[in-house]
Amino acid sequence: MSQANLTRFIQFFTLADEAATQRVEARLALSLGDPTAYQAQYTEELAERDIVTELPAQELRDVALIDALLSADLLWESDWQDQAADTAEGLNDILTQQGRPERLSLASRRPATGPELLDMVQDILEPLGLALVLLSLDSDSYPLSLVADAQAEKTRQLAKELGFTLTVY
Repeated sequence: MSQANLTRFIQFFTLADEAATQRVEARLALSLGDPTAYQAQYTEELAERDIVTELPAQELRDVALIDALLSADLLWESDWQDQAADTAEGLNDILTQQGRPERLSLASRRPATGPELLDMVQDILEPLGLALVLLSLDSDSYPLSLVADAQAEKTRQLAKELGFTLTVY
């Protein structure tokens, strides 16, 4: 694992927030470098997700990424039944945390949930120069974050290199 690539990957989400970058980086470095220590340190958080047994390395990496971004207010866990307004509010909170001026408004859009809603959100994000990121989690929720559209391909590449599973729309 390249520490420089891990930092670069995290900065796609944290932007210029150095404190958030350091917090997320420390957590992910632990999950990548010593999965057993990660599970011991974050036992309570994992238990909140009903994870009480040791996870395979891949799944642990993905959960660690989700929880690290969630703890930095850079991720929204959208339930598959969430309405557009709820998802827009969650993503707008991420935009605020990232210091981006853009805001989503889904009020005038047709009702949608699940994958249809994610497609609709990406259609709105694209003209704003943003890309929706769906992180991998074996559940009925959609862990969502945002990156600059210009960095979407590099986000995919670094995620793969670092062993994270995600989809960048």
